[in-house]
Amino acid sequence: MAERQQRSRPLVHPKPKDSTVKQLYGTAFRCAKPGCLRPLYRMNDETGEWLLNSSVAHIHARSEGGPRWDPRMSAEENQSASNLIPLCNDHAAEIDDTPEHYPTELLREWKQAQLQECLDLNRSWPVDDAQAAEITSVSFDPNQVGIARAGAAAVVAVVRHSGLMIESARTQRRKAAQVVDAWNFARDQATRMAPVFDANGERLRVEPSRMEVEPMREALRQSLIEAASSLEEQIGPLVGELHAVQAACPRLGPWCDWVEDAARHLTYAGGLWQSPPGPDDEVLPDAMLELRRAAQALADGWRGGTAPEPPQRRVEPTPGESTGEREGRLHRELLERAKPWSRVTHREYDADLYAQLVQTAGRVCHLPDLPSLLTVGLDMTARLAAGVARNADDATFRDLIVRAGHHRPLAIGGFLLKYLAITAGEADRAELRQSAHDRAREILLAEDWQDSSTWTDNQAKIMHLLGWTAGFSDFGHVRTTVETALSRNPDLLPALLAGIAQWSEPLDDGRGGVARGPRSFIHRLPEWFPTSLAVAMINEQIPEANPADEDESERYIDDMHRYASQVLWLAAGNRPSW
Repeated sequence: MAERQQRSRPLVHPKPKDSTVKQLYGTAFRCAKPGCLRPLYRMNDETGEWLLNSSVAHIHARSEGGPRWDPRMSAEENQSASNLIPLCNDHAAEIDDTPEHYPTELLREWKQAQLQECLDLNRSWPVDDAQAAEITSVSFDPNQVGIARAGAAAVVAVVRHSGLMIESARTQRRKAAQVVDAWNFARDQATRMAPVFDANGERLRVEPSRMEVEPMREALRQSLIEAASSLEEQIGPLVGELHAVQAACPRLGPWCDWVEDAARHLTYAGGLWQSPPGPDDEVLPDAMLELRRAAQALADGWRGGTAPEPPQRRVEPTPGESTGEREGRLHRELLERAKPWSRVTHREYDADLYAQLVQTAGRVCHLPDLPSLLTVGLDMTARLAAGVARNADDATFRDLIVRAGHHRPLAIGGFLLKYLAITAGEADRAELRQSAHDRAREILLAEDWQDSSTWTDNQAKIMHLLGWTAGFSDFGHVRTTVETALSRNPDLLPALLAGIAQWSEPLDDGRGGVARGPRSFIHRLPEWFPTSLAVAMINEQIPEANPADEDESERYIDDMHRYASQVLWLAAGNRPSW
């Protein structure tokens, strides 16, 4: 039985002797593959030290079932110099990974040419005992060979993923450019159809109407969001391969960081168009070039060639970084740490990371719902926290649901429970989903809206919270709740108006001018809004406010007057012009 088991195992010939390795390197100078000019040893540019840049490959495999295995070959023939060929690390892996492209006859031609080149150049690499032992270990130790091949595959994957990101950014940019071209065509057409001249007789550009411009502005915004989202999805696989490269070759860590930083900057640049409908700038092309440079430098470093030094990675605050900027940076870094849980469903629950996300949620719950803030705001923070908790056991998950209801401001608990319910549903944990749903109903219906702090602390999320409350009851219940609060505390009116104001982030002012930045205005009254009572209170508290639409109300410098005039306009049955 033991003999039968022994015979059933694949045959593995002994590894070549160090003396044979010395013979091989004494008769070769460069990689044997024609056209490859990499020497078998390379010089470290900083220290002047000669480093091994190659390994020895078998023409006929050493192990039964391996590339080009020859069952008729004896052990002595298999480990002899005639069956071995020195190659650079990449091509040593390549001939075994794709043996169908490298038959025995071809490799023997390479070997013969390598020997002839040594004679012609009169150059080789005589190695000592220690160097021969190193070459033997690198070439024939299964662990070393496996690490080298895995690393080579990961480097190739990094270059491939980088190329895909660059091409994806270029493709997405063409879509955005088409929108900008259409926008400029509309501007040119408006200028031709309604000629206007200045005092010197020079023709002025005429801008299209807001009704024409707004759809194009929105189309561009959506195109840029889709571009950034598409690139963001590709970062995960790229970073995974970078980790593999670092595991195989830790010295390449700085170059891996360079590639990752360049990829993230490309994602950021892909979602920007500096001043539409003006021409595109060089931010995105420069970002694509930087990622290409970084990936190529990593590949050069892996091969042992001369690679440019990566730029200094900033991990500490810049000298001029304010406290707010530092907190913002740390928050973004925390969200990046949590994003792997949103990409896969098998990662274990990380209690510390969840707690940090909940804690930082309090710092962002005041941020308005602006497109530029969606990736760092409360909604994203709560969603990532729920993703981190996905695989918590039932008891722990229930405890998170209970504790979420205690978080204040109310918006933190509301958003956490929303995503805990969604996450439980996605994981087919129906009972936990219902628990989160019930807990959200409980805290929303129990909230004291007569307390002024409820309005001020949750101002940026009032529409969400009262909308959810109406979903758990009805619009009439919420309207009555707000009316009661206003009647008992008329000073809540400013907080109510600010709470129903929506924010926009126009790319320009619609007239070809400079961007105006984020703006808030009231363009609709929620179904739960106590219109009659609010109008009466506005007339009493702000008698100088007159009904006006979004544009006309701009004459009021004070936000509260603007909001009041917009509410009066909408209450009279008017609708926004756009």
